[in-house]
Amino acid sequence: MEEQVSSFSVSRLEEMVVSITKELSMITCIGALLGGIIGLFQGFVTVLIG
Repeated sequence: MEEQVSSFSVSRLEEMVVSITKELSMITCIGALLGGIIGLFQGFVTVLIG
């Protein structure tokens, strides 16, 4: 594994890091959206029941 990573060019490693960063950012946004939807639904159900 170490040999494979060492053989990558700097630009290739940079592309990989940027790609991973974008994916993590997207996961964060999707999590925030999903959390908001669940929170609204939970609040709606609480108002209906309570």
